[in-house]
Amino acid sequence: MRMRSLRSFSLLLAFLPSLLRAQEEVIRQIQLGDLVVKAQTEGFDLEGFMQQVMKDTTFYHAFLNTRYFPHVVRSVLSVRNKKELETATLFRRGRLMRDGRFAELVLDTVSEKGRLRERDGDMRYLTAEMYDDVFFPKGRYVASNRIADRTLELDRSSRFEKYKSELKKFMFNPGQEIASVPMVGDKLDLFDPELTPHYDYRLDSDYRSGHSCWVFTATAKDTVNTGSGPGARADEDDTVIKRMVTWFDDVDMKVVAREYRIAHASLFLDFDITIRVDNTVVNGELVPVRVDYDGDWDIPFKSREIVRFRLDYDNWITAP
Repeated sequence: MRMRSLRSFSLLLAFLPSLLRAQEEVIRQIQLGDLVVKAQTEGFDLEGFMQQVMKDTTFYHAFLNTRYFPHVVRSVLSVRNKKELETATLFRRGRLMRDGRFAELVLDTVSEKGRLRERDGDMRYLTAEMYDDVFFPKGRYVASNRIADRTLELDRSSRFEKYKSELKKFMFNPGQEIASVPMVGDKLDLFDPELTPHYDYRLDSDYRSGHSCWVFTATAKDTVNTGSGPGARADEDDTVIKRMVTWFDDVDMKVVAREYRIAHASLFLDFDITIRVDNTVVNGELVPVRVDYDGDWDIPFKSREIVRFRLDYDNWITAP
């Protein structure tokens, strides 16, 4: 136990200078809205805020709560072809049930149309299979919403498990490096000092779903200042997160909503994905109320997949 603690402390010391450097660089570049400037004169701590932004776990915790607290979920998935014509759909309605420390998602209604599956019953589309696995756990399991580590570990047991893990990280911990994705992983760390020159950062104050929020936006630049002369036109390959907007509750810093677009094109991986998530607080617990995904994903060794899905959550029971 002592050796483990020493290793963890050593890793923290090694990581701290990079974190502080990234924080300083973002603060140096960030554009502040008028209300934020006014808040600073009244004692708003910008450095403390950025520390919270960079270490946030509330967004991922809201996802974990979908496997922990009883609720009702309704979802529709559609697959489209290159002409934007719908070729398959899947509608489901279910309830997460708790029995002591166990949980199970029970489906009340399932409606499926089109060529969504192979003859053996497996999903024809890897994105649809990942969606099914991430949002619709199978069977009875021990429920937990504990975050052991901010870093979401990748499952490398198979190509599918790796892509599923990557999608989960894209969706629930955006802005964190995924080192295993060729030519992409090192471009996903939104606060990496090497990437900050490629982004415009802005902090505003606004309302979202009845909450007074700080709104943090990161947008990939069209031009990048090289340090000499006018800025050069940005290379699309320099960034993967093209835009990310996060609404933080200005009282408890929980993520009320997040919208972002990630895109990349190469011989190894080609995708353009837009994701929107709205959360709410029920008895002190942050839970999602809606998830929207619209993705065009050309996965190696698979046909191009244009998939859209939406999940709506309600009837949360988070009381002890």
